[in-house]
Amino acid sequence: MTTTTAPLTEHAPDPGLSATVRLDALLARSARLHPDRPALSGPGEEWTYAELDRAVDALAAELTAAGLTPGERVGVYAPKTPATVIALYAALRAGAVVAPLDVADPPARTARMVRNAGISLLLTTDRALAGCRQAAALAREDGGAAPEGQLEHGLNRLRVLEGTDRPAPLPAPTDRGGYILFTSGSTGWPKGVLLSHTNVAHYALWAAAEFGLTEHDRIGSQAALTFDLTTFDLYSAAAAGACVVLMPDVLRAFPRDVVNWLNEQRVTAFMAVPSLYHAMLQQGGFAQDLPPTLRVAAFGGEPFAPVLLQEYLRLLGDVPFYNLYGPTETNACTYFRMPTDWTADQELTIGRGIGGVLIEVLDADGRPTDGEGEIHIAGPTVFQGYLRDGELTDPTVTATFRDGVARRAYASGDIGRITPDGRVFLRGRRDSQVKRRGHRIDLLDVESAVLELPAVSTAAVVAKDGGPHSGEIWVYARTDASEREVLAELRAVLPKRMLPDRIVPVADLPTTTSGKVDRRALSTLTDTPATGTDPAGTTRTPEENRT
Repeated sequence: MTTTTAPLTEHAPDPGLSATVRLDALLARSARLHPDRPALSGPGEEWTYAELDRAVDALAAELTAAGLTPGERVGVYAPKTPATVIALYAALRAGAVVAPLDVADPPARTARMVRNAGISLLLTTDRALAGCRQAAALAREDGGAAPEGQLEHGLNRLRVLEGTDRPAPLPAPTDRGGYILFTSGSTGWPKGVLLSHTNVAHYALWAAAEFGLTEHDRIGSQAALTFDLTTFDLYSAAAAGACVVLMPDVLRAFPRDVVNWLNEQRVTAFMAVPSLYHAMLQQGGFAQDLPPTLRVAAFGGEPFAPVLLQEYLRLLGDVPFYNLYGPTETNACTYFRMPTDWTADQELTIGRGIGGVLIEVLDADGRPTDGEGEIHIAGPTVFQGYLRDGELTDPTVTATFRDGVARRAYASGDIGRITPDGRVFLRGRRDSQVKRRGHRIDLLDVESAVLELPAVSTAAVVAKDGGPHSGEIWVYARTDASEREVLAELRAVLPKRMLPDRIVPVADLPTTTSGKVDRRALSTLTDTPATGTDPAGTTRTPEENRT
């Protein structure tokens, strides 16, 4: 496949705008510049920029008339459809702090997100209304039904907190709106990652410029709206006047259908986690059915299998293929355009900081090091803090970088090293978090859910290290319940992406000489149960366990 990167137009997005621009203003700007260009495409419907901006304006006015106030926190609990995108933009335009919520999550977990982030209003679609009602009732102090109202586009509003029960406004700049994404928390309560308009817009504008997006591009949006990859899909598209093409969620499990969708929808720009790229190449026929319109692609969120990455570079030819890195707290903060001649025997770098973002590696004493240390991130993409019990806490630190300047920085928990020319190489984690299909999962979050089960007296959750089960999440538990019974209970409180691969009943947990649970020993144990039940509920044979 050969192509050339499209040049920036005279209306190209300017990354320097990010300090003052609002996310909804990116949409309004493109509606003025490209009113008749397609902005949003979903199954059976397409919206121009002028149509989308008018719908957003009207819904924002409707929300304000219904009592929504600037700075209020609004959850959007809906499947990924054009109506959901309209709801996100409308809440932003009304001055709200917006939190996309996943309808696939158990209502009990969604209720914990709502309470922890201090969300007072939920927006949902008719199709998701029943689940939203359940989550809202669980989130309310009285456990009663939330007052409801109907909105345009098949949307509904549910009031979780009323009057003085609403949390106090957040400090500037999020007192006039922002964005909330959730990440796994060690206590079993997901943490709300609070981002300002500037935090998100800086990355969106940078990506639009770096990838050369124009009003002629069609961006394939495959990830859930709760995943930070979609900030590129929605807001980089708006920055450039490009069209966002929403992939039906059901296709994600069928790699062949994803490849067909890329071709049928004439997608020109695409970003996904390596797991999806792996599946498209190995089971989806990507090599035999290369999307001819694809002119730029990117991956991030987890390691890419080196041999498969090398094959993609061969297939894509001169199509730019980017490696992006960044925790939810900073969005993508480093980038590396893969050389076409890169091979699997070479070490892979995550690159350098995106425009305006600075990366440093600090040792255990907080000093810059040329050896391995913790990756610290500073700059305009660094989040405002975590929302817990409705209150904002800022976990960032003041770190002195090697240029001698002290900066507000986020300590990522990732271990890496940095070269003299600024390239960063990842080495692992310093805590209990793992990446699974691009999602960051705190093993202690899973463990908290297990320990809350009445049938479990004690448990330890580990990620397997080495062997045929490397990377899998295993639970070792003292319980009289079967693996199937424990998994059935966990499905009610954990999203599917966090369900363990194995539940192993044990009489006792191994301990270290200091009496603590020996998690390292558990992570390297090679014993496997004779049969098991996967998170989908299918009994597996010993041979399937090994596979």
